Amino acid sequence: MRIRDAKPEDLAPKSRKPRALSPRQIAIQKRDQAIVKLLNEIAVGPQSAIKRIELEEGENLITIRAAVWRQLKAHPADINMGVRSGAIYLSRSAIPGARGGRRRTSD
Repeated sequence: MRIRDAKPEDLAPKSRKPRALSPRQIAIQKRDQAIVKLLNEIAVGPQSAIKRIELEEGENLITIRAAVWRQLKAHPADINMGVRSGAIYLSRSAIPGARGGRRRTSD
């Protein structure tokens, strides 16, 4: 049996090398960065500007819509989103035909 002096640095956990990202994680990060860039363009652009996100081959509308919605919630600007004919529309002004428009009055 040996008895030695110990240092607090010896007990601290060793820092690990970060794990490499998978191709799927890299694709998600690139998509999120593109969405944030688009939201920033809309936020500083004219009030009436409308941007359209068209899906590419192999992309699912539900997945892209969820990614855009997640970034919209985190973005400080007030931006509206609408989905029409397989595309996503983004604008600072109200999107024609989107929910939240005129309410019908019952007679």
